[in-house]
Amino acid sequence: MSLDLVLYVAFGGGFVAGRLTAWRSPWVDSAAMGAVGVLLFLLGVGLGSLPAGSVIAEIPLAAGFALATLAGTLLVMRFLEAPRTQAPATPPLPPRSSVLLPPVAFVAALLVGVAVGASTSLRPGPATEYVLYGLLALVGFGLELDRARLRSAWRPIAAAVLAGVGVATVFAFSGLVPPVAAYSSAFAFGWYSLAGPLVGARLGAALGLFAFLANFFRENVTMLSAPVAGPRVGGDGLASMGGATSMDTTLFFVTRFGGRESATVALATGIVLTTVAGVVVPLILALA
Repeated sequence: MSLDLVLYVAFGGGFVAGRLTAWRSPWVDSAAMGAVGVLLFLLGVGLGSLPAGSVIAEIPLAAGFALATLAGTLLVMRFLEAPRTQAPATPPLPPRSSVLLPPVAFVAALLVGVAVGASTSLRPGPATEYVLYGLLALVGFGLELDRARLRSAWRPIAAAVLAGVGVATVFAFSGLVPPVAAYSSAFAFGWYSLAGPLVGARLGAALGLFAFLANFFRENVTMLSAPVAGPRVGGDGLASMGGATSMDTTLFFVTRFGGRESATVALATGIVLTTVAGVVVPLILALA
C-alpha cells in the first residue's frame, strides 16, 4: 500500500494555517468533535458487517494491549525519574463534564454505526479517508507549540514512546496482533478517534476495532486509576499514561491527582505525542 500523502498535506496545511493567523473560534473544536463522531460512526458501519464472534474476540486482546502499555510506560518512567519541580504557571482546568461527555458520545456514535451496518447495505467506502483529512487539518490548526513546555516534557514523552515500541514488539512477534496493527495502535498514544478509523480503512474493520479499543481503554484506565496512581507516580507519570490525551481529555485527571503544577508538562506531552501520532501512524500503515 502506498503512503497517503494527502494525510500529511492536511495535517501540515492545518498547522501552517494556524500559525499564520491568530484567529480562533469555538467552531473549530466543534467541527473536530463532529468529524470524530462521523469517523467512529463509519468505523461502526464497517464493524456491523462482520461476524459478532470476530468483533468480541478483539475486546480482551485490546484490553491486554492497553494495560501492558500503561504498565510498561510507568516502568520506564521509574528509570527516568527526576525531582519534581513547580511550573511557573498553570492553565485553567476544563469543566469535568466537558471531559467525561465526549467518550460517551463517541461510543454512542460507534454503536449507532454498528447497528446501521448490521441492518443495511451501507458501507463506509472512501468517506472515511475524506473525513480523516478534515480532522487532521483541524487538529493541526489548533496545535500551539511552546518550546519551554516541550523541553520540560521529555521524560513522559520518552516513556510513552519506549513503552509503546516494547509492547507492540511483544504483541507482534508473539503472533497476537499483526505487526503493522500493533505498531500503529501503539503510536496513536491514546488517540483512538484517529487510530480506529485509520487502521480500519487500511487493514479492515476488525483490526480497526482493536486499534480503537486499545487506545480507548488506555485513556479510560488512565482516568479511572488516576486517584490511586496519581499520589504514587506524580503528574509526569499520569501524563505519560495519558499520552496524546494528556492535553485534553485526561488533563483534568493529571492535574487533579498529580498536582496542578503538572499542567504544563501534561499539555506539552499531549501536543508532542499528538503530532507524532498524526505523522507516524499513517507512515506505519503505508508498510502494510
